[in-house]
Amino acid sequence: MEETQLVKRAQQREKGAFEHLMEIYAPRLQRIINAYALNKYDLEDIKQETIIRMFVSLPNLLHHRSFTFWMKKIAIHTSIDFYRKKDREIPIENVQEIKKPYKEENEHLFWVAQILDELDKRKSQILFLKIIDDYTFKQISHIVGLTESTVKSHYYGGIKKLKTILAAESIGEVQNMLETLKEKAISMFSIPSSYDLLIEQDYSEEILFAWEDKAEETGFMISFHPNGELLSYSREMNHTHIRYAEEVLYKKALIFLQDQTNLCPSSFSKTSPTFLAKSIRFEWIMKHNGYKIDNSGFFIDVSYDGYVINFKRYCTTNFLHFQNPQEEVHVEAVKDYLMKQTSCNLFLSTSNNKGKLVYKIEPPFYSVEVDEFSSYPIKEEDLVLSKPLRSVNPSTETVEEMIGLTDEHECIRESKDPELRGKVFRKKNLTIVSSDKSVDSYMRDRNEETVKIQYTEKGKIKGIFSFETPPANLRKKCNRKQGYERALQFLEKVLPSYQTVLRFGGVKYNSDESWVLTTFYLDSAIPFEYGGVVHVSICRKTQHIAYYMGPDFEVEEILALGKQTPHISVTSAKETLLSSLEIEAIWQEGEEKDCFTLHYQTNLLEPNFHLRMNAKTGDLLD
Repeated sequence: MEETQLVKRAQQREKGAFEHLMEIYAPRLQRIINAYALNKYDLEDIKQETIIRMFVSLPNLLHHRSFTFWMKKIAIHTSIDFYRKKDREIPIENVQEIKKPYKEENEHLFWVAQILDELDKRKSQILFLKIIDDYTFKQISHIVGLTESTVKSHYYGGIKKLKTILAAESIGEVQNMLETLKEKAISMFSIPSSYDLLIEQDYSEEILFAWEDKAEETGFMISFHPNGELLSYSREMNHTHIRYAEEVLYKKALIFLQDQTNLCPSSFSKTSPTFLAKSIRFEWIMKHNGYKIDNSGFFIDVSYDGYVINFKRYCTTNFLHFQNPQEEVHVEAVKDYLMKQTSCNLFLSTSNNKGKLVYKIEPPFYSVEVDEFSSYPIKEEDLVLSKPLRSVNPSTETVEEMIGLTDEHECIRESKDPELRGKVFRKKNLTIVSSDKSVDSYMRDRNEETVKIQYTEKGKIKGIFSFETPPANLRKKCNRKQGYERALQFLEKVLPSYQTVLRFGGVKYNSDESWVLTTFYLDSAIPFEYGGVVHVSICRKTQHIAYYMGPDFEVEEILALGKQTPHISVTSAKETLLSSLEIEAIWQEGEEKDCFTLHYQTNLLEPNFHLRMNAKTGDLLD
């Protein structure tokens, strides 16, 4: 029988279950206590006390905790308490067993570590007092007769060595778990052998895998809990034009749940389906006192041609406390307030590389706690002061030279996607060695020592992202003033009309002062919905353009659009956009973990709600 099932039976006080657990883990428990006991008589006393403590506290063991780690923790503390009561010293230098890290609920991650032969007795004693007994450095200094600074020095030196040893010990166990779950994913979802494994990452509470077929541009992303429970599933695939009825797609979602998870839909509340661009979303949630608990339950996206393309299990937090509001829930009153306080403003929009005048509604909030509703503040927008641009001498360099591209670079990737045209450059014969299949390694492989350039539909440079690391021995060549002037020289080449269409927004260093960051704003009578900001960053060592994000449209055309007048009135636009406004009260987890408070939440951020309208045609926009 699996450990988790046996533990659950023991937690429910099923006859014989706890005794069965003890039979299985008795040798392991004996080895743990043996590391602490001074003699065989003490060992038996500690063992009996440990078993009693385990029996009493077993119902409180969270289902996602490792039984073995939990048992170790109780055995260790029982041993410490046993000798503390006797006022006797444990011979630390004789302890042999290595303890693994254990994460306490809502507390720090700390090392429950045994003292090893590699550490001297003094370091062993200090580590033991700090990690196991949880004494402060000041208290330890009195116990061992050393200054507090000396105690800290011994402690951090010992921790550094312990981490190295413990990391080496855990590699084998982690690798075995990863291999087991990887094989499980391949079997569950029939992942073809032709797919390349891109990511294999252990996030402690989530194990993530990703496969890709580059030729077909398809792939899988799957994550498990360490206990083998499926947490998420995502599939990128090429779809057909077949479109099944909603009932058929719902049955496919239920089949997925039955075959691939241990979830029981009847234990949750089913919400109305959400119709997305490529799929329909079926969602099941949890409730308390009739109100939805946010971030609970799970959802499944089924493509219209009948494939499960997304599954996500939300957090499985053990809901310990719900803080009932002092005020009564008045959903309709909140809706009336939002209808009055929501503003509807005119913007220049540049979505899909096309300029248009749009109306956009801007409510004072999307979610607010019930008790705070009456005094909820309305934030004002930040204002940006306009400053004239300086005149600079033009640069004799080409755009490529200003970016830092030379004959030593070659194009290693190119995207012709209409939404994301671009090229990636890397120095020839540069080898990037992957050390593992982690997400960080995957990102390094794709980004390290590269220069990425994005282009507009007409081939103009829209964005530059440099991930090249300048030589460490180079000195910084420019200050903020010089970096600002360099940015203007670059704009003169990629945006010749910059003097008339831009205004200065600010210049500063980044956090490590390796770049000069300069900001500009497109000068328009009507504000931009987004995309009205131009950023240029200069590497202070090389003076190359390290980052540029410019407009992805023809500036003159979009600014000319801002001089036109809308055909739809602001009143009509607001009424239409808010006609489907809804308010509901839901439980949201607060800053204090496991404490949930009741909030008013709008449907303004849901996929099927339209916040924007074409100001000329009246068409609703996504």
